[in-house]
Amino acid sequence: MDAIAKNAALAGGVVFAGPGDRQGWMYGCGFSDLDGHRWNALYMDMSKMPKGPLV
Repeated sequence: MDAIAKNAALAGGVVFAGPGDRQGWMYGCGFSDLDGHRWNALYMDMSKMPKGPLV
């Protein structure tokens, strides 16, 4: 995610959500491209995903 955000910015995009931990089991970032399209990249570590019913 760090490299994706860095490369997006170097290519002229805007990183609107820097790389970081999300809820303890995901790591992601968000950026927009030159046309203004918004993208989200997310890695999920399924071994750390909470178990049990979703609320």
